[in-house]
Amino acid sequence: MAALAYSHPDLFADEPVVSAREMPLRSTAGLSERRFTAWRGRSGRRYVASVFTVSDDHALGFTDAVLLAVSQDRQILAARDSGPFGVEAALTRWRQAVTQAGAREIHVHLLAEDGMSRRAALLDLMPEV
Repeated sequence: MAALAYSHPDLFADEPVVSAREMPLRSTAGLSERRFTAWRGRSGRRYVASVFTVSDDHALGFTDAVLLAVSQDRQILAARDSGPFGVEAALTRWRQAVTQAGAREIHVHLLAEDGMSRRAALLDLMPEV
């Protein structure tokens, strides 16, 4: 079965996507609390994610997820696979580092079904250095 990272090419883009960008979900636009969002990777694939404040411990409690550290100006600062064991010292150190780098939220993508799908999502969403 294919990974659940959906491909929706941007029909209005004149140039290829060179970095990931947030594409908020229209269905949640009227809600006072933003709990979900979507990111479009460089490939054009769309990744739906749950939104948590950087201090929310629930963000680090998911196993086998893609974690995105997002700045106040809606840029992905860092990304990582949460791993198969959930909360661990490495995730806590990662959160401390991204907080110091300016992250305000952690977006959690749970729809990648296996390690290969998560690696593909990370490569697609990871900020370029």
